Amino acid sequence: MNHPLDPNALAPQSLSQVSVEQVFKDGLRAYHAGDLSRAVEAFSQVLVQLPGFPPALTNRALAAWSLGDLDHAAADAQAACHATPDLAEAWLVAGAILIDRGDPPGAISHYQRAVALRPELAAARAGLAAACLAAGQHAGAEQAAALALALDPNCLHARFTLGSARSAQGDPLGAIHQFDHVLAADTAHAGAYLNRGNARINRNDIEGGIADLRAALAVNPGLKEAWASLGVALTIEGDTAGAITACDHAIALDPDFAVAHWNRGVAALLAGDFATGFAAYEWRKRHPVYGSHFDRLPAPTWQGEPLAGRHLLVRAEQGLGDTIMFARFLPALASQARHLTLACHKTLHTLFAGMGIGLCTLDDPAPPDVDCAIDQMSLPHVLALTPATIPAAQGYLAPTPANAGHWNIDRWRAALAHQRQPGQRLIGLVWAGNPGHNNDQRRSLPPGALTPVLAVPNTSFIALQLGARQAEYDIPSLAPQISDFASTAGILANLDAIVTVDTSIAHLAGAMGKPCHVLLSASCDWRWLLGRTTTPWYDHVHLHRQSRLGDWSGPIQSVLAALASSP
Repeated sequence: MNHPLDPNALAPQSLSQVSVEQVFKDGLRAYHAGDLSRAVEAFSQVLVQLPGFPPALTNRALAAWSLGDLDHAAADAQAACHATPDLAEAWLVAGAILIDRGDPPGAISHYQRAVALRPELAAARAGLAAACLAAGQHAGAEQAAALALALDPNCLHARFTLGSARSAQGDPLGAIHQFDHVLAADTAHAGAYLNRGNARINRNDIEGGIADLRAALAVNPGLKEAWASLGVALTIEGDTAGAITACDHAIALDPDFAVAHWNRGVAALLAGDFATGFAAYEWRKRHPVYGSHFDRLPAPTWQGEPLAGRHLLVRAEQGLGDTIMFARFLPALASQARHLTLACHKTLHTLFAGMGIGLCTLDDPAPPDVDCAIDQMSLPHVLALTPATIPAAQGYLAPTPANAGHWNIDRWRAALAHQRQPGQRLIGLVWAGNPGHNNDQRRSLPPGALTPVLAVPNTSFIALQLGARQAEYDIPSLAPQISDFASTAGILANLDAIVTVDTSIAHLAGAMGKPCHVLLSASCDWRWLLGRTTTPWYDHVHLHRQSRLGDWSGPIQSVLAALASSP
């Protein structure tokens, strides 16, 4: 937090008239009383008498910044920096304004100047920490905040930033500890309630997180981020109507708040309102986390107009499972168009070889004759999809002459023959998804959770788990032999069923019409909807849901019952 600069900080220069000195003091009193407009007016009067006087420029910048007048604040702060380059306070105020103007690198350089001028000034290091945090330099933010706290253990700005940096680095418990300190000193710190609430949600303390978010809003009802986070927490609890209302509050405060629109869309989709949900899903392209993944399309965006005689490029996005899931739309579109090309990850090319479409990678140049293009997950919005009109739920990926050589079904049948005991069924297992997924801590199983499943009678199991966790169970594994998704498809074609967490293999099994049991967190992805054991996306996928977040005993028992009742 920046504080007004005392005029005596710039000896030997001083105010030249007693009346001007009084006006300056009036400005300070107005600022501390929260009368920011009056403070700006007073410092402006000083500057009429003493043009370029750095304390007046710095304090007017501080007051204007607090009013949200960033342009005038920035002009005053920069003028103060140039007028007196050794005035650390001017660099502090200028740095804070640059953070708010979306220029974290500029803010870092200004705060570094302030630190060089006043290394003992905790506020300078706290400001540097905040600038590093805004720039995504979380380790640097933690280091600068810790140095600030070493200088002044009571610097709440630094402690708040330290908590935020620890949260961003995946240490919610450490973050909560810091926010506890902030709130013990300042029970009206809305930002600390907000960030502690988010950290609690990350630790699956949804009830505690909601209480903190409501506390933040009680302090500051205009805190749009708290409304948006409340929308996420209520969605996790299954209260999609409450989540949408919370997001509506955020959007009313800022109609261009992409995060709130996105959160609202996810809640609507989870509730099965595809029209609202997929329309809001378009805000992913402006989301601060996801938006950077969307380059300009290489041709005019397809908006549903007739495709006859046209070449459509569909650009895959998000995860490999998403690409498989939304590939269901491509055959029908290809039949309408002169040609259709899917740009996707190369590991999927052999899987899709039999779909009658062109394939290229996301890094390849677009085909030269492309007439229109669309991001793949915009297709449901453009096609006005509803749960009742989802195509090809029975399956849409099968061996064909074009891909048979890639799937190698006969080869996998021979390879699996010695894994299947006589008279037994053979079931594939996957217990963890990509650890880089933002919800992986909730969707992947803890070690040992599948042990009861391995005791199911008359059943042999084969591990299809890839990655670091592939050796967790003492069962045969095909992981070393899986080179792409066509390999996996060839294996699945020879299995009786799959038991998996919510990862790409669930979509592959569903797309192949293969019986599949998906273990779902209580905080599941929107595509699985709420409260269902079946899904309109795949006829042969069965859902086994947690009733309490983090407790997998219910889904495991549900899978055991399903396997016991199936041949």
